[in-house]
Amino acid sequence: MTAGMMRAVRIFEHGDTGVLKVDEYPIPEPGENDLLVKVIATGVSGWDIKYRRGDFLKHFNQSGLPGRKKFPLPQQPGREASGTVIKTGSCVTRFKTGDAVLGLVHPQNDYCTNTMRGLGNLSTEIDYPGHAAFGGNAQYICRPEHYWFPIPDGVSYEQAAAGSWSFPTSHRIVVDRCKIAIGDTVFITGTAGGMGNAAVQWARLAGASIIGCTRKAEKISSIEALGVDLVINTMDSSHAYDQMMSMTHGEGIDHFIEFTGSPSLIELGLEALRVGGTVCPVGGDMSDKPLPFKVMDFTKKEMTVLGIRGSRLNDQRIYLEQLATGKISVPIAATLPLSEIQEAHRLIENGEVVGKVLINPWL
Repeated sequence: MTAGMMRAVRIFEHGDTGVLKVDEYPIPEPGENDLLVKVIATGVSGWDIKYRRGDFLKHFNQSGLPGRKKFPLPQQPGREASGTVIKTGSCVTRFKTGDAVLGLVHPQNDYCTNTMRGLGNLSTEIDYPGHAAFGGNAQYICRPEHYWFPIPDGVSYEQAAAGSWSFPTSHRIVVDRCKIAIGDTVFITGTAGGMGNAAVQWARLAGASIIGCTRKAEKISSIEALGVDLVINTMDSSHAYDQMMSMTHGEGIDHFIEFTGSPSLIELGLEALRVGGTVCPVGGDMSDKPLPFKVMDFTKKEMTVLGIRGSRLNDQRIYLEQLATGKISVPIAATLPLSEIQEAHRLIENGEVVGKVLINPWL
């Protein structure tokens, strides 16, 4: 490796896995408020897949989400990253060389009106990593100090990075938006994915009974091992509604958290929803198809439909604290080198694993 250079993954156009390029680039130099971090673990998330394919262009025409900056190219993917501080800017006060840190997936702007209203996840004027700013799929990354959290003692770099997008966001869905409680029953789709199994763990801690699903029979035992009470095989879902009603003594599910965008699963969840239940459609495949709601559905069931966009700082704090206590853990399916980034994307995109695919930039 050339002195002063690092290896990193970048994309220069949207497309299939072939657009992911590994090459040498200059190691970034920290400004006065920045940390330069040696990346130990970085992940591949559903967002990375969508960004690579350019899925968002169908919805936002390059303009980005409201309050966020545009989606630029070239981009260095990787929403999630953890590592060791190797250099600090002259004005940095919270961290020192050698500290173990986790990059915030959702940093916030404390002076934004949304943050003042308690919605730091909707902060404006923030360069979200792997979104508007370069992500973590590299040997070194450089970001302002308020884009980092210290990793607690006893938490590995791998565990910290692996769930840093999915677990805080799912925590907000389960605890803040749906307010799931002891005795509730929740139907969580996309259960084998990162968001799905994170939601399962938070719902389990909240005391809920959990219904999950998969289209691959070989994944059922792995999903049950996460703590799911009933796993529906969606390749043969003819009895799914009856199973859900039997489990809930005929009343229906209290909450429906939808991660896939599958029309058939959305219809199933709505049919099984009890009167007064809640629905949280998270995004799934970013489908353009409208949700199958009619005004009479709201009248008939008095259901509540909840929106969600990312996690707040407190959700990210709770994630790290609960990792440290051992009450949650992130299933890691594989750890690959940067040179196998295309294979990492393929495994996630095709749904071939239960758990996280990590990248170790130094393998």
